[in-house]
Amino acid sequence: MITKAEIRKLIEKAEEGPRLDYKEDLVLESEGDKAQFVKDVLALANSAGTAHIITGVEDKTGKLVGIKTSHIPEQLNEILKDKCDPPLRVEYMERDLLGYEVGVIEVKGDNPPYIVAVRDKYGGSVSTSSRKTFFIERGTVFVRNFNMNDGASRDDLNRMYAAKYATPQANLRVDHEIEKALVDDLIEVTIKFVFVNDGDAPATNPYVILRFKNIAELVKCTERWRDISHLNEEVPTIVYMWEHPIYCDVRLHSGGAIVRVNRDTRQIETHIDMQAGNMQRRQGQYDIPIGG
Repeated sequence: MITKAEIRKLIEKAEEGPRLDYKEDLVLESEGDKAQFVKDVLALANSAGTAHIITGVEDKTGKLVGIKTSHIPEQLNEILKDKCDPPLRVEYMERDLLGYEVGVIEVKGDNPPYIVAVRDKYGGSVSTSSRKTFFIERGTVFVRNFNMNDGASRDDLNRMYAAKYATPQANLRVDHEIEKALVDDLIEVTIKFVFVNDGDAPATNPYVILRFKNIAELVKCTERWRDISHLNEEVPTIVYMWEHPIYCDVRLHSGGAIVRVNRDTRQIETHIDMQAGNMQRRQGQYDIPIGG
């Protein structure tokens, strides 16, 4: 199980990813709540390896707020029982961190793909809203694309089976660091991207394209990134291409971009397109929290 020091390190990153999900609270009162929990666990398990859900943390900012609802491992595993194929169990603990109580669910996805294994569908009303319902259906495969849970595509399944049965593959993910400053009526954000290869082979000829959705201005690119907005109908777009392999377990600092956003913007929304010579292409939403 993860150590207290490792929990703190994950929270200090203040960003979710394929193997990390923040939740301000984990409510498991209704059938809809429990169905959402099963979906979240399956999506993390299909990232392969060890993943975590940390509760008592704001999911957009990474701010510690402390858990409102306490749980025990037996309760969580009873919810998962007979709903995952292959069967899946989680570990759970609650720890005091900087004066706040946080909960940590550890998910070990050693045998993906994991699919929903209910009779037909399962779920119902969600306790936080009498009008909201949520269901999961038998046979669905959920995956975590960057920091979003979604249904699997054919490429997602190919990637799982490639990792399981085929030759070693690269598995690139993107981390980021930000710095903020006030410029006139806008917030100027310096974004520095870091590439991490969690696969078992170097990523050859990698490229990443990021299309910004809600910024006021793209000021400039830094280091190895280039502005290709003119090739995308003037939508703020940047690209990173690197002729050298990105090796496993190496954090490659690549520069990034300086952008300006409105003062009420809490996160920078982007669409990301990432590929390497020995990795399936990945596309999806990639949000960069910037706080208040």
